[in-house]
This record gives sequence, C-alpha cells and structure tokens, in this order.
Amino acid sequence: MAFEKGVDYDELETKNWNVAKSYSQEKVQRWLVLIDEYHTLATFGYSKIDSDIFVRDSNLKNTARLMALHRLIHAILTLIRNTKFAIHKKDKPFFETYSKRLLLIKKNIYKLRVEKKRGNKLVELGIEEDLFEKINIEITDMIDNINLKLNDADLIFTHTEEYDPKKIKEGFKDRYINKI
Repeated sequence: MAFEKGVDYDELETKNWNVAKSYSQEKVQRWLVLIDEYHTLATFGYSKIDSDIFVRDSNLKNTARLMALHRLIHAILTLIRNTKFAIHKKDKPFFETYSKRLLLIKKNIYKLRVEKKRGNKLVELGIEEDLFEKINIEITDMIDNINLKLNDADLIFTHTEEYDPKKIKEGFKDRYINKI
C-alpha cells in the first residue's frame, strides 16, 4: 500500500476502530425509537391523534394494528440481537427468554385475526381484543425490562460519578512531581 502525502494515518486508524457512537445510534437508539412508534401503531392503528376522528375504515385500522404488532416484535428482537453482547452476563438469560417468547407470539399473531367473509371476499377484519391486550401487556413489560437492562449496561444513559477537575489536575501534578 502506498502512503499518500498529507494524510494522518494515526488519526485514520483511531477513527476506524472507534465506532461506539455510530453503533449505538444505528443499532440501539434507532430501534428504541421504532419500538415506541410500532407500539403506538399496534395500540391505536395510527400514530396521529387526528386519525381518531378522520379514519373511519376499521379494516384499515385493524390491519395496521396487526402489522405494527408484527413489526414491534421484529424491532424488539433486533434490539435484543444488537445489544446482547454488551449487557451484563446475569441478564443474558432474560434476553434469551424474551427472544423465545417473542418468536412464539409472532408465530401466533394470526390467532388475533377475526375475519368475516362473504364468499372468498373479506368483508370485515376484527381483532380478538382480549388476547391482543394480554399480548400488549406482556410486550410492554418486556420493553420496560429490556430498557432497564440496557440502561444498567450503560447503553442508554452512562452512569458517571461527579468529579472535580481541580482535584484531578492536582492528582496529575502530584504524580508528575513525585515521579521525578
């Protein structure tokens, strides 16, 4: 490889290896935001409050709710997969349990559909609301627990202690002076 003039290779090497900020934005923060959006869509069928008034098609609303639930599960599973390596060892079994449970729920989403047909044509699409509510409560609890475990691992908020820069400066000065 030929070296180019004017390029600081030490800086390039440092930047290539430090991807924590961009990783956490793309692989953690992005999915946390999507989870909230999909959760709202799964609950209401739309994300804007004015849709409560203007959207009259219950088939459209229920289709959106079921698809959003499917995407919500996918988003949670992706978040788990993207963060499993960084959480505390004691929390990994929880993530495994959640993943298995979410895959089981995903496999059975079709049971939430209540269809009324006229011949082969779907006339009305409903949702088994009692089962949907139980699933929604379970998923909400999972999201809360996942967020707590991610926060414990400093993937959401970093736990820092307050420090006094003057004391740190004095400590460096003392080490430097006593070293000589």
